[in-house]
Amino acid sequence: MTQLFNSLERILSFRRVPMRAVVATAFLSYIFQLGAIIQGLPLYLIVLYTLLPWVPLLMFEGIWKYEHYNALAFFGLITMLQAGHLGEHFVQIAELSFLGGTLACPPPVDDLANHARAIQAGLAAAGSAATGLSSVTIINPTTGQAGPPACGVFGQLDFETVHLVWDTMVWFGALFLITRFPRNAWLWVAVVAASLHETEHLFLGWTFFTDTAKSFTITAPVWATVADGNIVTAHQVGTAPQNVDFYSAGGWAGIMGKNGLFEALLGTGGVMPLRPYLHFVYNSVVVVPTVIAFFVQVRTAYDVYLAQALPQLTEQQLSLATPKLVEGRHDAGDVIVAQGDVADRFYIITAGQVEVLHAMDGATPVIVAMLSRGQYFGEIGLLQGGKRVATVRAKTDVTVLSLDRETFAMLMSASERERTELDQVTLKRLAELAPAAARS
Repeated sequence: MTQLFNSLERILSFRRVPMRAVVATAFLSYIFQLGAIIQGLPLYLIVLYTLLPWVPLLMFEGIWKYEHYNALAFFGLITMLQAGHLGEHFVQIAELSFLGGTLACPPPVDDLANHARAIQAGLAAAGSAATGLSSVTIINPTTGQAGPPACGVFGQLDFETVHLVWDTMVWFGALFLITRFPRNAWLWVAVVAASLHETEHLFLGWTFFTDTAKSFTITAPVWATVADGNIVTAHQVGTAPQNVDFYSAGGWAGIMGKNGLFEALLGTGGVMPLRPYLHFVYNSVVVVPTVIAFFVQVRTAYDVYLAQALPQLTEQQLSLATPKLVEGRHDAGDVIVAQGDVADRFYIITAGQVEVLHAMDGATPVIVAMLSRGQYFGEIGLLQGGKRVATVRAKTDVTVLSLDRETFAMLMSASERERTELDQVTLKRLAELAPAAARS
């Protein structure tokens, strides 16, 4: 459990972005949110403005996550987006079940035609003017009670095209992840569930885009909207016949929804859940296994730079050592380790270039090697249990990851193959120092 928490902390916390930038972004986000609330903007815009300042920060941090964890960073992004998607469906279900919401998404707007109907129905004064809508209350035609449109948070995006594109991306993302983490059983469950959900949306999308002939006559509600400040109330003031396509006449129920294809084939009606409840279930059986799969995968998460530097270590050894890595930044010209110092850390270069210098008996140091991204140094003194045999200086701005002596020794004792490989590298590097010593 400790290993899981350590791995989560490293993956989910900010590593590249300084804390002062996080605090400034949080303050700016609060200002944007407060401004949106004061202006009386609808909920989806309030949420959008709240999230907007975080986008560049998260993108910048995401680059670091991808550099160090590759596909696992993408896994985390999909998990986060899917959890938010499920939250959207949960809000919609809560609006339907607990707030007396009605399925009018997107909701009727306070346009001139609806406003004229409000005047005719005696709901508004002739002198009042239609205004832009911020939030909407709708009279539920079934209960006669006022309630919000059950559109979740981003209800203005509640279109079939949006659903199809989003869930297709989720499906392809799940298929990509299974190629990278094929041994994750929970991820297979998520892939199967995402495939079923995608089948539903492909059917709905096909119905929405291809069956567009207006050949069905239905009785549609006629809305009258009344604006009071930022609140727009939509009243049902009657019904009118309307010629619509198959989708609008009921094709939106899809395969497994109430009055959908499944019930039509069986000759039953009203047994299956309404579409919002059905898709909440679909998303639950996709998102829950995805979250579990991510937590399972995080248990064996390791930094790719560490794996590149020490390729003979097992996944378990790499995952145990990764939380011990410490990132350091050095300006060009900085001495990272000095010849003669006590060897206490092992270094891996993740950005920039360093030069290795060696001096013999106080002579002028001579550059014996140049090391760059993905290469390492500091292993000679640690393996030989002594002092640094060379100076390492930053040639450019450099970023390194380092391991303490105890963790490095643990890895060497746990992996005989890695110790053998590093011994060979040590002998080669020591041999390169001999000509330099003669020149100095």
